Amino acid sequence: MLSTLGTTLGIAKDLKDLLGLSYVKDKLLNNPTDASIQLAEVLGELSQVLDFVEKETVRYLEIIFLPDRSNFIACRSVLLSLESGYSTIKGYEARGHCHKIKNIYEKYLDSWFSKVLDMQDAQKMRKIFDQMNYADYDMIRGIGDITKWLMHESEAILALVDTDRLEDANQRIKAARMDVQQIRRDIVDALAHLRLLQASFIVSSETV
Repeated sequence: MLSTLGTTLGIAKDLKDLLGLSYVKDKLLNNPTDASIQLAEVLGELSQVLDFVEKETVRYLEIIFLPDRSNFIACRSVLLSLESGYSTIKGYEARGHCHKIKNIYEKYLDSWFSKVLDMQDAQKMRKIFDQMNYADYDMIRGIGDITKWLMHESEAILALVDTDRLEDANQRIKAARMDVQQIRRDIVDALAHLRLLQASFIVSSETV
């Protein structure tokens, strides 16, 4: 279902893992320049698509129709929104701007990394940022995948709901949680680390 998000998630994990190494992160944080805030911006851009996937998936998974039907209209409204594919628009707005990221790297980050990091780590950074430059298509496909899955699931749930099979609808939504459990954990783990790193470099930039 979310297989084409693998490239984006892989890039996020690689960057998180490399910047998470204390000797790399400390070198950058202890040698702040104007590039520090640019790196924070990159981390924010990359976080956007992961944040979108988690929020839209939770919007579906948190639906539960109560026996007294007190939340029927609210739940059905969410399903109608997801069924229409409107999430695609929000997803494209959330998509990290990979070419923008590449430009930031070339203008601000490459020389900083080369100056502060050893050759091997600087080369690893270049490889990660090169991957980002070609990840736009994968992000678009990944957003399309999650949107199509949500459309399909919502359509199926609405068919149950509109024939008053509310408990069957609830059970299908519960089952769907297990289908996406691991990738959601991977996304949230990468997102949490990227946000933490982003905050660190924002603070570092204020000392310049």
